Parts: sequence; structure tokens; C-alpha cells
Amino acid sequence: MPAHLPPYPGAEAADSAPGILLLVDDDPINRQVLRCLFELERYRIVEAESGRRCLELAVSERPDLILLDIMMPEMDGFAVCVALMEREETRNIPVIMVTALNSPQDEARALESGAMDFISKPFNPKVIATRVRAHLQVKRDRDILANRTARLGLANHLLEQEIEEHLKTEQALLQARGEIERMNRLKEGVIKDLFQALCEMLSSRDMYTFEHGLRVASIARMIAEDLNLPDPQVEALELGCLLHDISKVAIPDDVLLKPGLFNAQDRKIMMMHPSLGARIFARQACSPEIIDIIHHHHERLDGSGYPDRLRGEEIGILTRIAMVADSYEAMIARRPYKKSLLRPEALARLTSEAQAGRLDPRVVVSLAKVTERWDPLAIRHDFNDAISRELERFRNKTYFKEPLSDFYNYRYLFHLEEAGLLDSQTQGYSLTRVTFANLEQINRRHGYLVTDQIIDEIGSQLVEAIDRLVEEAGCVTILLRKGTSYLIYSDCQGEILAVLHQDLDSCLERLAREWQGEGAYLTLGFPGGHPVQEAICRLLDPAA
Repeated sequence: MPAHLPPYPGAEAADSAPGILLLVDDDPINRQVLRCLFELERYRIVEAESGRRCLELAVSERPDLILLDIMMPEMDGFAVCVALMEREETRNIPVIMVTALNSPQDEARALESGAMDFISKPFNPKVIATRVRAHLQVKRDRDILANRTARLGLANHLLEQEIEEHLKTEQALLQARGEIERMNRLKEGVIKDLFQALCEMLSSRDMYTFEHGLRVASIARMIAEDLNLPDPQVEALELGCLLHDISKVAIPDDVLLKPGLFNAQDRKIMMMHPSLGARIFARQACSPEIIDIIHHHHERLDGSGYPDRLRGEEIGILTRIAMVADSYEAMIARRPYKKSLLRPEALARLTSEAQAGRLDPRVVVSLAKVTERWDPLAIRHDFNDAISRELERFRNKTYFKEPLSDFYNYRYLFHLEEAGLLDSQTQGYSLTRVTFANLEQINRRHGYLVTDQIIDEIGSQLVEAIDRLVEEAGCVTILLRKGTSYLIYSDCQGEILAVLHQDLDSCLERLAREWQGEGAYLTLGFPGGHPVQEAICRLLDPAA
């Protein structure tokens, strides 16, 4: 992050804590129904049996939201809501009226009293839960905005004080004002308009690219500070690297989320992203240094890069640093389609590139220095909200799914292992490879279309068998596809694994009986903690 002020108070809690709900109803059964509903979603529940008790708890407990009944003795919900809105310490607490009243007049009166929403009984549990989440999110966003505004006001106030104290001459004051204006344009044009919106958009689209930008920005900043570059250049470099791949939001999913290596057409499309990014930022009040980093971070000093094939002195120092930081992170970070390099291997490759005249040797030497005791891979971005987690889980599943079938690519296992979603570290597992020996004969006999349908049908039969096994035994078993072969990961043991083999025998017997096909399978067992990637390599090449 470019900003160096401490995080605003409550930011972490706002992302991780579900919130405190105050349930107000004179009927204990109604309160119990709401309590059961929202305790399942991990809210902390506070209850009040009357309007006056509600006003007391609203001050002492500071709830995040109040669910308020209307028809109560002594003080009804309308009066309670008006009293809440009149008090400074409670007027910002959102109130949802939950009542048996259902007329438009009652709803209008509730809203006029200060309520944010009106829900009639009997209510739909999913609807009331969704509305509560929505109003809580609005409140959190409003609180965060207020905190950020206060912090920005404080920063500007302190800066103005420092200027007044230290700048004595008119010329120095004019220079300081010019610097403030430049920094304000940079801050408002990039941080406010682009950093917040575009980075959040990119993180929602592709977490790999978002985390890559965070790491490249940190690597580049460390190199720039080691080279004693001026602070404004360091800030511009960090921002440029943070946003250098932002235009990948325009790259089609088939290319951006492709689990395998790129073909020529994929590379052609991906090579468009620097120019796209520079064009986006050129229309904003953005530093030319930042635009240059976004536009030319894939250039090389010998003219072999893209998009403009710049050479030598045409490439500035900030872009040279971005080139090295971008290449290093791409080498050491693991991706589903490639194996990561260790630091010595990555540095050796970059040194070779520098000796060949493609990278700046001084920057490569600085990179080796700043990463000697620091690992950029320790930088990770954690999304705690439920929507982001659900989107990421769905994206990871579709990322590895074969385009024209419901089968997952075998690289899905690499992702599951890296994300810690397999129990292979604590218990043993097996890998089974199912192959078909005479596909050419089946092709000649039935045609390629029918052959593909046969392979898919065998796969569908395996899916049904595995689903039964998982339901009955409770162990983890996953079917994956590699070309015309199937791979099965399973942590089933003993007799349960034997049942899986019986199902495999049944599938292959059907293949032989109905289509005269020849199939076989090989199962290898591995102890807990054995890397899945190494296990797959051994299964695919038993002689290795």
C-alpha cells in the first residue's frame, strides 16, 4: 500500500466479525426464533423485552443492528425508533422493523420514524438474513468511509502544519504548494479513483494476478530503496507495479484463467495487456512514470521485449526495476500450470538475462541483496468476507474444469494441495490411472465422435461409482482427466479401496463387452506428506 498511516481503527474487525444484533420483542418466542436463526450465522445476540430496555442496551452494548417489534406495551416500536434517532450515540445504528403489521401506512410510519427496513411477519428466514447482511455491510462501508475521511483530513492537517513551520520564504512555499498539488493529483487520481476500484475489481476477477501485483510492488520498492532513489520515484514505482497488470480484467477468461500453457493465439492476446493498461491510465490524472511502468514492464534492453521493442536508454530506471521484479515473482510463484523455481535458480536465470543484455545488471544485483533474508511469497492477501470466499471457490473449480465436459483437469489436485484442502499431509493416499489401449481401433470401427462419447460415458460411470463411495465411506475421492486417461485421487484405505477397484473392473468389463475396448488401471499408494505433484509424475512415468 502506498499510504504509510496506520490502519484505521476497526478495519480488521469489520471484515472478520459478523456483528452484534439487538432483538427487541415483548414475546420471548419471537425472540427465540430470531436468536436461533442468527446464531447459526455466528452473530452475537443481545435481547430486550421492552422499548425502554432496548434504549438502555443500545447505549451499553453498541449493537451493529436492531431488529425491533412495533406492537409492545408502554413504548411501541415507533416511539423507540424515534428515541434512537434523537440520541447522538444511537442515531447511526440501523433499525429493521419486524412486525405483524403489514399495511402501507404502517410501513411508511416506520420509515418516517427512522427505520432502514420493514419486514412483516411471518417472514422468510432467508429474506430477513439477507437483508440483515446487506444493512450491516452498508453500515460497515459507511464507518470505513468515515474513518478514511478522518485519517485523510488528519494527514492533510499535519502536512499543512509542517509546511507552515518549515517553509519560510515565498519561493520555498510555492515549491511546497506545487509538490502538494502533484501529490494530491497522484493521491486522488490513482489511489482514490483507480487503486481502490480497479484493484478490488482485479482481486474479484483473478486472485493470482492481484497477489502478483502486491509482491512485485514490494520487491520493486525494496530495490528502489536499496538504490537510494528519491522518495517520489519510489512511490511512483510502487504504484505502477501494483497496477501494472490491471488491464488483465479485459483479457478473456479462456486466456486469463487457462490452467495450461499458452498457445500462439493466447500469447498474442495476453501481450495486449500493457498497451491496454497504459491507454486506461493515460486518460486519468496519473504520473507519466506510472504509465511508463504499466506500458513497458515487458520490454527488454536489447529490444526483444514488447509492445514497443524499446532498447537501452529508451527504458528508464523505474521500468528497469519493474521488469526485474515482475520476472522474479513470476519465476518463484507457483502456478497450476508450472513448477516454481527456488531463489538460486531464479537469480541464476536473471543473471544470465542481464549478461545477455536484456536486463539491467545493477538491478539484478540489488534484487539478490534485498531477497537474501526476505521472501516475497510471504505476501498474501486474505479475503474474509463470505462473498469473496464463495467467488474464489467457484472460480477455482471452473478454472480447472474441462471446457466441454464436467471433468476436472488433473492440475486441480495441485491447487487443492497448495490451498491445504487435501488431507495428504496427515494420512496416506492413493492415485489410480485408468488408460485405454486400443482407441485407434475403436476410432476406425465407430468413428472419433462415438469414441469420445465412449470415454465420456466411462467417466460418467466412474463419477457415479465415486459418488456412492464418498457417500457411504465418507473418504475423499476425486476423479480427474488427463487427455484420454482418467486419474483418481483417494484417501480411502483397505476394503473401501477394494470396492473402488471393483467398480473400476466393472467399468472396464463394460468397455470390453459393449465396445470391444481394452482398458487397464494402475494404483500406487503414497504416505502422508508425500507431495501430490511428485506422486502424479511417478504414476504417469512408473519407470522414473
